Amino acid sequence: MRARGEDRTMAWVLYGAYGYTGRLILQEALRQGIPPLLAGRNPRALQALAQETGLPYQAAPLEDPEALDRLLRGRRLVLHAAGPFEITMPPMLAACLRQGVHYLDITGEIAVFEHLAQRHEDARRRGVLLLPGVGLDVVPSDCLAAHLKAHLPSATHLRLVICSTRAGVSRGTLRTMVLNLHRPSAVRRDGRIVDIPPGDTVLEMVLGGRTRRVYRVRWGDVSTAYHTTGIPNIEVFMCLPRPLARLLPWWPWVKALVRFPAVRRLLAAGVRWLLPPGPSEAQRARGRVFFEGHAWDPEGRRVCARLETPEGYTLTARAAVAAVKEVFTRAEEVSGFQTPARLFGPSWVLSLEGVVGFSPCATDFPV
Repeated sequence: MRARGEDRTMAWVLYGAYGYTGRLILQEALRQGIPPLLAGRNPRALQALAQETGLPYQAAPLEDPEALDRLLRGRRLVLHAAGPFEITMPPMLAACLRQGVHYLDITGEIAVFEHLAQRHEDARRRGVLLLPGVGLDVVPSDCLAAHLKAHLPSATHLRLVICSTRAGVSRGTLRTMVLNLHRPSAVRRDGRIVDIPPGDTVLEMVLGGRTRRVYRVRWGDVSTAYHTTGIPNIEVFMCLPRPLARLLPWWPWVKALVRFPAVRRLLAAGVRWLLPPGPSEAQRARGRVFFEGHAWDPEGRRVCARLETPEGYTLTARAAVAAVKEVFTRAEEVSGFQTPARLFGPSWVLSLEGVVGFSPCATDFPV
């Protein structure tokens, strides 16, 4: 079903437009003058959003390939904003390959990045671009990794550190986290992704003017930074909310509890019904995200750089819309699997409003 007056020249689809992050992306797209076709699974939510914005809409359940084909037919790209992406990506990807439509998403899930990387040749043959991770994960950190690699081409080790201040989490993000509670953390060693216990290594670092404890975690750059830089050893550390940090020593018991899919689904349902959609506008305006990257080689050479961005959901909206615009300008030039920094270059993140970097930092970090 479509809203009246649909402009059939509209070239891109925002799938998951009525979700928390989808709405922020939509606001940014309208601010920049590139309105999308609104899409998702829920026709009532789409109709309400269409009435609110005056934009056309089309409902297409992910489990209905024919509906997805109708949605994408004649379009140039889809920005997929409906997670958890490990579940929602495969049917959307299949439809994009069938219809020759470029695929972008805002995932941070390692399994999704790795799956899309494996589909590189298939997508390239069909002239389809696969560009996941055009949000907070992984645009800033991916560009930071590429910046470090450019300054130390011999680097064999990469450490990325991420810390948010005054930030909240959306229901969608929490739901994805809950559905992945049973999984270990991960690092890349000698080119291979290796499972490790969550938070097995803790560092103290000064980020955003404060000394913080950061924990080694499972994060998308374990996948993407390798594809961007070729650095074979990668680890990611993050600041964690205090309640979550206190849970880390109990992870074996938590894992035993949440290993059952029914338990994870029950927790995810609780997140959906009991929590607000996401941070308020005031919270987002106050929030900042700090990144620090370390790279080194076997000869002891080291480089370090910092990056600072707006709050995560704000950054995601700006980066995602900027990526859509960039792809429109070079749609005939690229295809196959790409990462943001590999496609747009390490300095691309600096073009996003509110981003500050790359700032040098001390190279006496522990290795």
